[in-house]
Amino acid sequence: MAAALLVTLAVAACGTDDSPTAVATATSSAAPTVSPSPTISPTPEPDRDGDGYSDLADPYPDDPKNVPQQPPFTLTCYLDDGSDETTQFTVTTAGPQGRADFTALWAEKTVSCDTDSSVSPVTAIEKTALKTAQYDEGDIAVLYEMCGEIDPDDAYAESGFAASAEQIPEIKAALVLCPTHPYAKRWKQAIKRGQVDVDLAAQGRLFGEGTFRVGKEIKPGTYVVTDVDSCYWERQDSNGEIIDNYFTNGARRVQVTIRSSDYAFSSQRCGEWRPAR
Repeated sequence: MAAALLVTLAVAACGTDDSPTAVATATSSAAPTVSPSPTISPTPEPDRDGDGYSDLADPYPDDPKNVPQQPPFTLTCYLDDGSDETTQFTVTTAGPQGRADFTALWAEKTVSCDTDSSVSPVTAIEKTALKTAQYDEGDIAVLYEMCGEIDPDDAYAESGFAASAEQIPEIKAALVLCPTHPYAKRWKQAIKRGQVDVDLAAQGRLFGEGTFRVGKEIKPGTYVVTDVDSCYWERQDSNGEIIDNYFTNGARRVQVTIRSSDYAFSSQRCGEWRPAR
């Protein structure tokens, strides 16, 4: 009976408005809300040409197309004053065409130039120059030296000079690198004259001393040489016998007609035979 009375009192106490539990529940409040910290955006790295690569990682920070460029190198050039005075010129290929600008160097009238090291082609223009030159090695330093020089004694620029079969590719290659060279017009004329001789030699109509088979190595026709000393020639049959021959100690001009019926033609110390005009 006593236990039942205690349970009844406990239940009644829970139901009253002024119970400690009820008061505590009414006066409680929620925890305060904490605001998130603001996000700081990173500072963008500099990109001068706007190609998406930062200047620190961009090999060509001023060229949005990132065209390969030759690393700058130095030409040491002697001046046209008869002394040992030299000028230093830094070659750079920056620009849309990948060509160096020699205008400032040409203004100094440099007679000869040297590089301090080999130069391997990097730009498309340089690779074209190497292919044009037909060099066995991949070094185009000589072409840059040619471009820097304005030698008054340049054989390629002499009036009437005809470039040889070996010289023609080299001159053409230099003009690939410096098409506005002060001697460009003269160089082109030397190439043109030389190409005539190259074509004649390929046809068997330009030849020097030695013995040649007619119709096989040389063409029949009338040929001349000029300003000769101790010149001798002979026309031969198939047995090596002499059909006709000639010798002179010195002459301004020597002419011979090689016939299609001749087996061979031979000459010594006569120089270069070319078609008579």
